[in-house]
Amino acid sequence: MFVVKNAWSTLKRHPWRTTLTCIVTLIITTTTVFSTAVVEAADNASGSEYQALKPVVALHRTAATEAKRDGADPDWTKNYLTWTDYTNYATAAQQANLQFSYTLTISMPARQTDKFKAIAGTADQSADKTGGEFTLTGFYTQGAQDSNPAGAITIVDGKALNYDSSNTATDEVLISKAIADANNLKVGDSITVANPTNADTAYTFKIQGIYTYNDTAASGEGSDAKLAKDNRDNAIYMTYTAFAGSNLDTSDGTGWSIPDLDIQFTLNSAADYDTFVKAVEDAKLPDTYEIVSSTLTDYKASIAPLESLANGMRIARIVVLVLGGLALLALVIVSMRHRTSELGTALTVGMTRGRMGRQFMLEVLIPTFLGFLLGMLVAGFATNPLAKALVNHDAPVSFGLLLHVFWYALATYVVLSCIVVGRAAAFRTTTLFAPREYASALLENTDDDATTGDSASTSVDTSAEDSGTTVDTENSDSNVESTDATVAHDSEEA
Repeated sequence: MFVVKNAWSTLKRHPWRTTLTCIVTLIITTTTVFSTAVVEAADNASGSEYQALKPVVALHRTAATEAKRDGADPDWTKNYLTWTDYTNYATAAQQANLQFSYTLTISMPARQTDKFKAIAGTADQSADKTGGEFTLTGFYTQGAQDSNPAGAITIVDGKALNYDSSNTATDEVLISKAIADANNLKVGDSITVANPTNADTAYTFKIQGIYTYNDTAASGEGSDAKLAKDNRDNAIYMTYTAFAGSNLDTSDGTGWSIPDLDIQFTLNSAADYDTFVKAVEDAKLPDTYEIVSSTLTDYKASIAPLESLANGMRIARIVVLVLGGLALLALVIVSMRHRTSELGTALTVGMTRGRMGRQFMLEVLIPTFLGFLLGMLVAGFATNPLAKALVNHDAPVSFGLLLHVFWYALATYVVLSCIVVGRAAAFRTTTLFAPREYASALLENTDDDATTGDSASTSVDTSAEDSGTTVDTENSDSNVESTDATVAHDSEEA
């Protein structure tokens, strides 16, 4: 208890140093916990969480190819992939020991009729060139609809499409609210469109639902579209069953009656993506196509801010640990620098080096432990909310992380304790008194002092550097106080 009281008294005598030690430790702890949590979250996001994804992979025309697209040129359909092409790619993937599921989207233009008009484009051309003013699009599953390149939709009236395998209806479709309003149509009404290459072939459907898009149209796909069929509000959505049931999925079509087939493969893991890419490329995918995965692309974009923050925190953690460690070391050294007299006095009155060492260890432990405890509490509660606010991603603080930081803190305390204990252990009591080199000279001059009878006045300034005490001794004929004066007196009597 005596050691604890002494340590506490010392800390109270130096409040600025105690407070600064606590603050430095708090900053180190908080930064370490937050940075480690962010780095772990980034590593998990780009590692195990990334590999756990089931990427949807598609074969799309390259941007350069799409830039050359001419919606008024029926020969453009030569750039489409066919069922035969996709079968070859799927076979190649299976031969590479990949397992996958698939869905598809299929589309083709359709002509407007007298009773059902499309929203006009800004530079429309004859349907004989463009294939028509509408676009018929069939989805194989709800997943295909959710991946609709034109954008996600919401049903504002009526019912959504039914993708259940038991549904054999071939006439149920969705139309946009813009088209419904323009044609004064409602759910349950019938619409008729014509074949893109043969205006005499008509298809009649029943409106099952009316939709709107959840986002703004991309440039050239909204009201600014040059051709009416490129305006996404002119899209008529249906199930693949309805599309194929209307004989629209044909392999012997010509021009715009050739459907644009887009099959999406769902792989079991992100690790399968590279294998799939190699297999399909080896199966001679045309140069006009590229393999893309919106799943992986979107995911990487979502964790990019987290990875950027993690890279910054890796550097910040090193800087804080180095500078903070040096600051703590400097504070400890300063606290020991002017303790020589205290050490000397304590050892002189019988206090052991061990007790002094324990006192010094407590002086290090108390402020660092307080700073560490506060830092753990602050970081534990604030890390995840702060990460969510900064990068919209979780950065949980696990027990393992806190334990990891605790061991680092303990190691730091051990190092600092070794320094202060070493100071007590290395202290030499011989340094309490300075060497008295003047004694011999004083004895040699004893006879001269006796003959003259004059009073001898000797000023001895003994500076005990370790104890911080100065002893001044003046000796005269009538008053001799120093040990050296006594030695001189004994010599004179001899």
